Amino acid sequence: MAHLPVFGTSFFRGPGAAIRTSILGLLVVLAVVTTLAACGVLRVGQNGGQAASGNGSKGLTVALSPASRSVDQGQSATYEVSVSATGSLSGTVSLSVAGLPTGTTAGWSPSSVVLASGGSAKATLTVSASPTTPAGKSDFSVTATSGAVQSNPAKAQLQVKEVKRTFGVSASLSGALAPGVSLPLDLQISNPERKSIAVTNLAVAIGQVVRTPAAIAAGLPCSAADYSITQYTGAYPLAVQPGPSSLSGLGVAEAGWPRITMLDTPLLQDGCKGATLQLTYSGTGQGN
Repeated sequence: MAHLPVFGTSFFRGPGAAIRTSILGLLVVLAVVTTLAACGVLRVGQNGGQAASGNGSKGLTVALSPASRSVDQGQSATYEVSVSATGSLSGTVSLSVAGLPTGTTAGWSPSSVVLASGGSAKATLTVSASPTTPAGKSDFSVTATSGAVQSNPAKAQLQVKEVKRTFGVSASLSGALAPGVSLPLDLQISNPERKSIAVTNLAVAIGQVVRTPAAIAAGLPCSAADYSITQYTGAYPLAVQPGPSSLSGLGVAEAGWPRITMLDTPLLQDGCKGATLQLTYSGTGQGN
């Protein structure tokens, strides 16, 4: 008998060689089919054809547009959020945002979407910066969730720009200072702008102490060291409308006003009699 090659192996002629060859070839084919069927990858039909098997996985994808927005302090910016279902996922999908800077708020329209299997939907994210939101760039992300399925974090950037406005501050003491006496300052704030200003900082300092000619002639000293200042302790921001205003007019209680106190020291303070304090004021205002 001639040699019979099977899967690269030759069997020499001998009793029962053809039978052993056929059985070995059948066992190898059955072993391959059994392995593929156990993996759930392929199935072999009666006609020998192959078809894919297994269920589709569930998933969510999210995209943000545009990738970056700029906004002034006190203003808002919008982003378009696209949500898509993959595989067999369907149902209600909620949206969330993380990483926004301090002082900003996020609003959704709508707050959730309903997706059919393989479907997609859009929502609008509105990011509002307050007048006190720090200026600068911040990276944030949006995530979609449906049950136990969560999407990739879609990333975008928000740049907050500082907006400053010019305003004036002045004040006058309501009486005369004497050792141990403290007087409040009802600060007068003038807003020359056409829009409101959010005042976020106020400060008072003693610029100069002007003694009387008699005190100067007598060589009697008096300086800023004879006085102390308590700064404004009221709430911020102060919403100042165009035109003149004041702390009292803005509803700030007197306890929050800045105060000037003449210290009662063991040193001779006759040089402070009739002296005039020249005060300086500073502050920060932001507006739309």
